[in-house]
Amino acid sequence: MNLQTAAQVRAKEIEKSFSHTRPNGSSFSTVLAENGVDYRGSGENIAWGQRSPEEVMNGWMNSDGHRANILNKNFKYIGVGYHVNSNGTGYWTQLFTY
Repeated sequence: MNLQTAAQVRAKEIEKSFSHTRPNGSSFSTVLAENGVDYRGSGENIAWGQRSPEEVMNGWMNSDGHRANILNKNFKYIGVGYHVNSNGTGYWTQLFTY
């Protein structure tokens, strides 16, 4: 399982298309199979512009949907991706699976 690699791929992709849909039009979850992740269920949190892990986590925890992913007792694994573009803007991804 390479959940970390999948999360890093998504962090780079959301610079192009800030969405749970990938730039090619497919669901975010397709990145999991592409990276050999065996899973039954998944979730994704994305963010951009925050300057520190603390900022992004505060934002996610203050959002009902993002917090629900983080606290979901069914999720057993997490991968975290972070990408900085040429302008210094950060893109953050959390992928969750069970």
